[in-house]
Amino acid sequence: MRVRIDEIPESGRTLRFHWDEDRLGQFVPPGDPFNLKLLRPVNVVLNLDRHQDHVRVTGKIEGALEVICHRCLKPFPMPLNEPVDLYLFEKARMPKEQEKELEPEELVYEFFDGEVIEVDQLVAEQVFLALPVKVLCVEECKGICPGCGANLNEEACRCKADSGQSPFAKLKSLKPGPRESTK
Repeated sequence: MRVRIDEIPESGRTLRFHWDEDRLGQFVPPGDPFNLKLLRPVNVVLNLDRHQDHVRVTGKIEGALEVICHRCLKPFPMPLNEPVDLYLFEKARMPKEQEKELEPEELVYEFFDGEVIEVDQLVAEQVFLALPVKVLCVEECKGICPGCGANLNEEACRCKADSGQSPFAKLKSLKPGPRESTK
């Protein structure tokens, strides 16, 4: 969805729409590490207020996603309840030199061509920014056993109990150590 700046009245404009799985899928990159699926449509309500030098976008994005836990690989529901509060400025006002570090108050600034707001792109960015870097079903998730693959949240490890040996004990048989070669 695209909104032209000249279509926003002085009193502002409110957009209400829903995204289904197909619409979200248009913005999900190939090989998505989150394996996103929608459990219920994403509901979007955005208010666009035009000012002399910027457009302020406020509103809310709500829905429910199904994501995969990064530790145990089990799918689980994740609510999506993101407030939106952005300031859109023309690209002509974009800083010319490279920023080394953004200040917290600068994270609400976006830049656009000054004529058309790409609303879908803006919504997709907000959905992806709402995802944590590491998705966990619960903070205390134990993950899966690297040996037998058991989900340690649901069952005990099926690996053979070690006899107290170091995991590096087998390396001794591959190459004799310095003491063994001088005998």
